[in-house]
Amino acid sequence: MNPLLTLLTFSILYIRTTLAALSNFDSWPHQRIQLNDSVSIHFRYYGSGPPILLVHGFPQHSLTWSTIAPILAQNYSVIVPDNRGSGDSSLSASGDYSAAAGGRDLYAILSFLNITQTYVFAHDKGVGLATSLALEHPSLVSRLILSEYPLPGFGYSTEVTSPELYQNWQLAFFAVPDAAEFFIQGREKEMLAWYFYHGSYSGTQAVSADHLQRYATEISKPGFLRAGLSYFAAKWVDEKYFTAAIEEKGRLGMPVLALGGEASIGTLMGDFFGNVCSDLVAEAIPKAGHWIGDENPEWSARRALRFFGEGVGIPRVDFGWLEDRVTLTVGSPDT
Repeated sequence: MNPLLTLLTFSILYIRTTLAALSNFDSWPHQRIQLNDSVSIHFRYYGSGPPILLVHGFPQHSLTWSTIAPILAQNYSVIVPDNRGSGDSSLSASGDYSAAAGGRDLYAILSFLNITQTYVFAHDKGVGLATSLALEHPSLVSRLILSEYPLPGFGYSTEVTSPELYQNWQLAFFAVPDAAEFFIQGREKEMLAWYFYHGSYSGTQAVSADHLQRYATEISKPGFLRAGLSYFAAKWVDEKYFTAAIEEKGRLGMPVLALGGEASIGTLMGDFFGNVCSDLVAEAIPKAGHWIGDENPEWSARRALRFFGEGVGIPRVDFGWLEDRVTLTVGSPDT
């Protein structure tokens, strides 16, 4: 065979394989690391370039980024963890599901990957985790996107009191895990179907049947529904933490883009984060409710690319060294 033709054939096959892996989030390589809190954190990664950390909320897990992450990975090294007590990460032995604990998990992931500067895109409860990371390690977070979640003490607290109670009563309900778990357990899929519909722009079409089933399967695992609800129960702990941290450290100084679905929080994100961030832009995501990765991932990804592309760049990272990396010790008391 002609050597040039052979090279061309292999090049085409390589490109096709790369594009297939890029578009299929489930085929991305993944890693697991053990943390001090007896928590095993699972994350997926892909791409080449400056790092972007994607942080999910509840009741979703890393799957929520399956439509946005591949677009970002065309130009960046993308890291997509499952928060403690979610997806393929383990439950917390201490039962700590506060924003500060989650922020420490994110810091541990970045430290493990030897990342000294990163971009962060957080959604829903992930906003609290990412904000904690940025407050505690401001030099680490170069640019920050926060979507669809006001911090406890800075907007979230009003969402669980009258007159908003009847519109978003589930937030107060979830904050009492004993009651919520009793009524939801065994009906996880029905609860999720209602929840996704309630917070959507596009109604019953907001979340695919496949994703609905996968989310239901994950929170139906022993202890995982309770873990997810515990993020809501931590609201009072989080409120004290954020109030004290912002009073002590001051507002976040890095550029922040606050996004809200037009059928959900919208540009109110700007009001919620005005006292949290000193360099803030707020925008509404068109044709989206709360579930931005399901209802308008293309717009969300393009806006993120434009935002992360502004200003001075940050160092690229290479994930090649992770290919044969052993991070867990079988038989260790922490595994």
